[in-house]
Amino acid sequence: MRILISNLKGKELLDIAMKNRIEKLISVYTNYNETSLLDQYMMKENIKISTTSAIEASKQLTYIIRSSKEEGNEIFVATDGNFIGSILNFVANKEGADHIYYCFNDQAIQMPKLSINLSKTKMKILKTLEESEQTAILIGKNVGISRAMVYKHINSLMEDGLVGQTKQYEKYYLTNAGKMVII
Repeated sequence: MRILISNLKGKELLDIAMKNRIEKLISVYTNYNETSLLDQYMMKENIKISTTSAIEASKQLTYIIRSSKEEGNEIFVATDGNFIGSILNFVANKEGADHIYYCFNDQAIQMPKLSINLSKTKMKILKTLEESEQTAILIGKNVGISRAMVYKHINSLMEDGLVGQTKQYEKYYLTNAGKMVII
């Protein structure tokens, strides 16, 4: 089944749905107060994202995309630049949606697939930091790598904005972006 997951309403949504022969629409929203032209033409599911936390919104959207993919569906995502649209776009790329559209000024642009390429070691570091702030020595013990390798990976993760360092410079922690990556 071809499923479109979107926070859009209006012409762009209709154009993307018709062009791609969408069979089911999953509409994500924060304030639902209108119906779409598509309501009468296809199966529709409305899912309210009732949080202002990027982490919680990412968890909800990740669940929606993963469960739709696991059922063997072809996933299309169409977003705009508001809060939910931005998070949905990030999650769609992270979860490998089949087609991603970004809508701006009445234009729907099909975007290239982007990926987050993190080594297994960097993912292990992120997951160990999910538990608590840790020193380089503790990270090395938990991940099973030398302190020199910890610093190499940590510096790269910090440049990517996934890991931060405490004010005392002794410990490292997972940033909100890092939390979103490992969901």
